[in-house]
Amino acid sequence: METRTEIVHPAPTMVGADDVAGANPAPPTASHAARLRRVHDYQARSLEKSDSLEANLGSINSGLMCVALWLDEMIEHAMASGPRDIERLARIFPAIEMHLRVTRQVDRFAQIELRAQEARQPKPPSPQAAVPCLEHSVQGDIGQSEDSES
Repeated sequence: METRTEIVHPAPTMVGADDVAGANPAPPTASHAARLRRVHDYQARSLEKSDSLEANLGSINSGLMCVALWLDEMIEHAMASGPRDIERLARIFPAIEMHLRVTRQVDRFAQIELRAQEARQPKPPSPQAAVPCLEHSVQGDIGQSEDSES
């Protein structure tokens, strides 16, 4: 007879589990709900893109944005639900660091996405390419007017 062993992982202590344990999380604010709607809009637009890389980058990035919003909400709740002292900040700091790492990754993916979009855009003619022709034309006109005066 086969016995199965279940692995139980301890609950993470991020955002100071003791700081928010037992507390009812505050309902999402209108600002949070609006931000979440915009993330979902971004994800929907990303998934409609014909380029697979851009579609997946946008989809993954929107997932990271949701994580960042959740962390933001948890950090705000933890900060508002107790005393404002250095010990409490030290317990919340790992969540703040995680939020910053997620936000940096969102920025990296957004930059990759922008570069991919720019690479697809047709390159306009360089304005410098037209300038030498203009200068040559003007110099020719000046030379002709000097010749005609003599």
